[in-house]
Amino acid sequence: MSLAIAGPFLASPDCVWAAQKESSLKTPAADRQERPDDAEPEIVARVTGEAVTRAEFRRMLANPLTLQQAQREPGAEEPDRKELERLALRKLVHLRLLVQEADRRKIRVTEKELDEAITALRRRFDDLKDFGTWVKQQGLNDPELFETVRTDMLAERVTAALVEGVSVTEEQAQQYFEAHQDDLIIGAEVRLRIIAVSNKAEAQEIMTAVQKGEPFDRLARRRSMGRLAAKGGDTGWVDFQALSSPLREAAVELKPGEVGGPFGKGPAEFLIVGLQDRRPLRVKSLAEARPEIERHLLSAKQQEAVQAWLAEQEKKSKIEVFTHSE
Repeated sequence: MSLAIAGPFLASPDCVWAAQKESSLKTPAADRQERPDDAEPEIVARVTGEAVTRAEFRRMLANPLTLQQAQREPGAEEPDRKELERLALRKLVHLRLLVQEADRRKIRVTEKELDEAITALRRRFDDLKDFGTWVKQQGLNDPELFETVRTDMLAERVTAALVEGVSVTEEQAQQYFEAHQDDLIIGAEVRLRIIAVSNKAEAQEIMTAVQKGEPFDRLARRRSMGRLAAKGGDTGWVDFQALSSPLREAAVELKPGEVGGPFGKGPAEFLIVGLQDRRPLRVKSLAEARPEIERHLLSAKQQEAVQAWLAEQEKKSKIEVFTHSE
């Protein structure tokens, strides 16, 4: 379990500070005070004067999300140590930029909101002892934990503000639909009629009535306890794979126009099932695919908007890197 810091959009290696040569970077005198010459600097970077500490750097390196993100970069399925260090430091720099923007926009986290967030985090653990152990494993003391959570909340709020108003146009949805037909497939579908009753004897009685020719829809309206009773038991077209086990069994056994049962769905529910028809795989219509397309495109456009903002901030901000080697 780990705190999510910054987010998945912090991936590009082409930033101003990443291009600096480590050999030319010097630790400021203020950061060398009261430490031996061979000791590691406690500050690894400054972002418009705000320090990024080595403790934060180490925590980010240890965060599993940093490795996962590095593995998503092209050609970096097994990123080396230097690549992980570069990404960890870049994420911390971006986090500083987001928090600085929160200050400019006067975005705040109240003490009540912070307490609620910490309480929600604690509830993910069985008891306070487990929670305390996890906090120590993250290399945090209590004040650092509160500050880390507060920082994450500010970054999330700024990110939300940056993507406000980002939307997907009809033209973009249409272009995506036309280019991704193979990804917008609906599996085999069936259309059933179902009568659900609470005991097997009644189910067998209804099955006998169906076999004698009594209309299925009339029996469903009069005797089914299911939510489809008012529709005569008609399910409409449904994905075969989404059906419960007894309904899949019925759909496999029956031919269109046939009725079968009783099928047990539990100790107190028995089904009479009629298969009206089945149809094979087909491509979704634009109307059917629109929610899925919008989710995909909106997420990508939001990430692009935040990435563009961060790139601009990197150019405008004074970012000093003293070391990023562990």
